[in-house]
Amino acid sequence: MDRSKAFCAHRGVSALMPENTLPAFSAALALGAEEIELDIRLTGDGKTVISHDPDLMRVCGESGRVEERTLAELLNMNVGIKHGWVIPFSTPQELFEQLAGRIVFNVHLKELGENGCLVREVVELADRYQAREKIYLAADQKLIEGVRRYADGLSLCLIQSPKDTRPLYDVAVANGCRRVQFWYGMFDRALIDRLHDAGIRCNAFYADTEEGFAEYFDMGVDTILTNRMDLAAIWRKKERK
Repeated sequence: MDRSKAFCAHRGVSALMPENTLPAFSAALALGAEEIELDIRLTGDGKTVISHDPDLMRVCGESGRVEERTLAELLNMNVGIKHGWVIPFSTPQELFEQLAGRIVFNVHLKELGENGCLVREVVELADRYQAREKIYLAADQKLIEGVRRYADGLSLCLIQSPKDTRPLYDVAVANGCRRVQFWYGMFDRALIDRLHDAGIRCNAFYADTEEGFAEYFDMGVDTILTNRMDLAAIWRKKERK
């Protein structure tokens, strides 16, 4: 298994730019990220939008929830208010049009949708843009079996959660996951080695400092999620000297 050290820009360059937006994802690519992480939800009219929170208040100061608004309504909201930007929500199709095949997509699915419609849409986009080798679907223990049912062979990543009821290793192996994504303090070198022996790559959520980057990579982590891809790029340049 390839043990190269990789960075995944969490919601794009999310510490410096409006999260989960096309500029934040493009900036991550420009800074040398191997992957971007994004979150996908269903809208009130059954379409898809890139959004981490179910609630609208934090990112755009609006009342209500994503699932209560149509896609057209969401595309008229400003998710850049905290950074002094004016920018709307982005859609998965827009992201695929712009970056598919150029960087790996770590797609965090927040729900399945009726008959797996959310998962099936991502699969369809991966096929349309010939990006199957540059995408994996991530979900927690509550959703991973359902995601697997509709994933049509796309690579899966099991997300660790403080509320997990079953061992990470067991669930990952049972669902054929090629990756896991650790939560703070819930992993060690022994677990990483065991997962590697099973052919499973290990992501760590998250690190935003040079000390954190070095610590996790030294433990054997394959990919670090970071909100500060700018700092990761500087650290990487130092490491290569």
